[in-house]
Amino acid sequence: MSANLRRSSTSETSARCGPQVPGHKHALVQRVFATANYLPIQLFGIILSTMKSFKEILSSISLQICMLFIGMTVVCGACARHRPIETPEVLAARRDADVTKVQMVTKKLIVDLVEHVAAKQKDFADGKTKVPATLDVLVISGGGDWGAFGAGYLKGWNTLPAGPMAMPKFDVVSGVSTGALIAPFIFVGTNESIDQVVNLYRNPQADMVKSRGLLFFLPANESFAEVPGLERELRDAMNSKMVAAMAKEAQTGRVLAVNTTDLDMGQPRAFAVSEEAIRANKSGDYETLNRMLLASSGIPGAFPPREIGGSIYCDGGVVGNVMYGARVKREDSFGVVWKRLHPDLPIPTTRYWVILNNQFNAVPQTIQPTWPAIIGRSVEVGIRAATIVGLRHLVAHAELTMLRGEGKCEVYLVAIPDSWRAPKEGVFIKETMENLADLGEKMGKDSATWMSEVP
Repeated sequence: MSANLRRSSTSETSARCGPQVPGHKHALVQRVFATANYLPIQLFGIILSTMKSFKEILSSISLQICMLFIGMTVVCGACARHRPIETPEVLAARRDADVTKVQMVTKKLIVDLVEHVAAKQKDFADGKTKVPATLDVLVISGGGDWGAFGAGYLKGWNTLPAGPMAMPKFDVVSGVSTGALIAPFIFVGTNESIDQVVNLYRNPQADMVKSRGLLFFLPANESFAEVPGLERELRDAMNSKMVAAMAKEAQTGRVLAVNTTDLDMGQPRAFAVSEEAIRANKSGDYETLNRMLLASSGIPGAFPPREIGGSIYCDGGVVGNVMYGARVKREDSFGVVWKRLHPDLPIPTTRYWVILNNQFNAVPQTIQPTWPAIIGRSVEVGIRAATIVGLRHLVAHAELTMLRGEGKCEVYLVAIPDSWRAPKEGVFIKETMENLADLGEKMGKDSATWMSEVP
């Protein structure tokens, strides 16, 4: 997720190999060594009986446990699900075909989007509406269980009365990681759907994230943890009613997209969930739709990856924690396409609304010189720094668009205040997520919380 809603597919069918591990050290060593035929129990008993001191016994047990874990790692590594290995040439051809497909879908989506917004602009020109059309793009970042803030903010924002800073009906909704899980509910945009996603974040289930047990680190596992609660909640939420509502909105030209990381190709992969919703609504098969959302929120190593169309995908935050469409070629961009299709209509203002499910600045803390602490902090700092760079790129992209005469752009940002502290340590803690949802709702009701510059 990088989430109450953080991250089933063929990856979930891999077997868990190896004996179960009891809690007591002597039982652990004796049972597993006997099962694995690494050391006869009789010999182990002789070794224990001939040791001169308790210190030697403890040292020997520690050594045996280390040997056990090494042996288990080697043996269970062979139990992992193996995918057929494709040649670099085959992979490169598949990558090129996928890039071409994505470009074609993107071009179609932008044309559909232009026509969708142009219809609103024509209504204004004909006097049918009182305000000119705008292109409103909602960008929801990753942030794991802190996505409770974004869900709460959107609920609070939805209560503002009509006005320039009131919550619009977004023409484009994009999400990454936990943002990908929030995005479909905001794309539908009803009070019911918004309440539904807020309730999901306010009430994390006990099995939302489930450890694989003592041997979570074995290479046969696709991740340290499983997410049965998240998978269940998502399946229940993406029912026929919800998918039909998503498809209906998609057919008007609106766009819903999520970002993922294609690990096989080593590059970003955005999925047009709005297009998939149309397909799923016709076929009644929601599996690929669910996989797209779970893939975007699949923290690498922590949560299971997802296989879609022959490739393995994980959290979109690996390649970009915010997604706003800047990879589109200029000739295919909204402003250029608008000029080509509707030269007599003024280009509408584009408004980017970015909700950062995190704080702009890291909370200072004393990091201990241990590898878990160092790696964890480094990943956190790296993602935050890349997110800030991405937001600054968005601001620069908006300014460049205006300089080129391709439409006015405005960027609005909101984030969890740097002064906020979690009331309780841990992840997917109900108290913390409730606190963030409350904070988000309160801030969402105040339009002054939006910023126009990246700190």
